[in-house]
Amino acid sequence: MVNIDFSALTTAKEQQYPNNEAHAEVMKMMKRGDKLSVKFGTTRDLHPYAWIESKTVAGFKYELDAERANNLIHYMVTGEVREYAGDPMQSDTVEPSENYQLEMMKLFIENGQTLQYTPLFREYPDKISAMKAMLKGTVFFRITRTPEVLDYLREHQQDI
Repeated sequence: MVNIDFSALTTAKEQQYPNNEAHAEVMKMMKRGDKLSVKFGTTRDLHPYAWIESKTVAGFKYELDAERANNLIHYMVTGEVREYAGDPMQSDTVEPSENYQLEMMKLFIENGQTLQYTPLFREYPDKISAMKAMLKGTVFFRITRTPEVLDYLREHQQDI
């Protein structure tokens, strides 16, 4: 029988995500004028992130704080690049019960943005898909369909 030493696996520290490199890549993409495809989510450690890709760059995770999220949306709306003064390795955390993607979708809706929805009859029974096209990219949402979410969307005159 072969004897394998697993001690390296149990003592290995979880490496921190290289968000400074992700930030540098996002800045290069924006300075080139790339059109971005963005999806929001939350890591297992409850850090909000944007999954970012373009025609020339495969998708990657970019952990966010409020300023980075604002800068990203600002670029997508105006095409203007804003420099970030903070530490890209520091990101916000969300509560375990918070759905960051849904909260971002609500921010768009509450700021008067019109989202394009996939008709419910074409969607999986438990999902709602929407997107917002902007000058320099598109944000995609895919959230769980619940009566509360449907009520919220209808109360805010969304064409769902």
